Amino acid sequence: MSVYLERLNQDTHVPTGSVLEFNRIRVNLGDGYDIQTGSFTTPVNGIYFFTLSFMSADTKHANLALYVNDERLCVTFARSTNNVATCSAMTELKVGDVVNVKGIQAGVDGNLYQSDYVYRNHHSLVGFLYKSL
Repeated sequence: MSVYLERLNQDTHVPTGSVLEFNRIRVNLGDGYDIQTGSFTTPVNGIYFFTLSFMSADTKHANLALYVNDERLCVTFARSTNNVATCSAMTELKVGDVVNVKGIQAGVDGNLYQSDYVYRNHHSLVGFLYKSL
C-alpha cells in the first residue's frame, strides 16, 4: 500500500486524535486501504513494515503518530519552518487489525504544509507485507 495527500491548497491541521485521510492511492494490493476512513485493514496475517513521512507547515509544528488498533506504533515530530519528519516500524499484524495516522499532543497537532508544484505529494504512508504467517 502506498498512499499520499495530493494538492492541499492551504496548510492543513490534523487535530489530536483525528485520523489523517490520505486522498490518493498509488498502490493498494488487496484493497486494505480505505480512502474514506484513512485506515488500512490487514488482509493477511504477517509481518508488515510501514513508513510515515510529512512536512510541517511554515512557523508551525506537526506531531503525528502511526497507530495499530489505537496503540501507538511510532511517533513523529517536525518543528516549524517546513521540517520533514519520518517514522518507520515493523510489526506483526493479524487479519482485521487497523493501521492509521493520527494527530497527537494537544497544541502541537499535525500542521501539514500545503502541497504545491514544488512540494508535491510529500505527505505519505507506505506499508507492505514483509512475510505472511
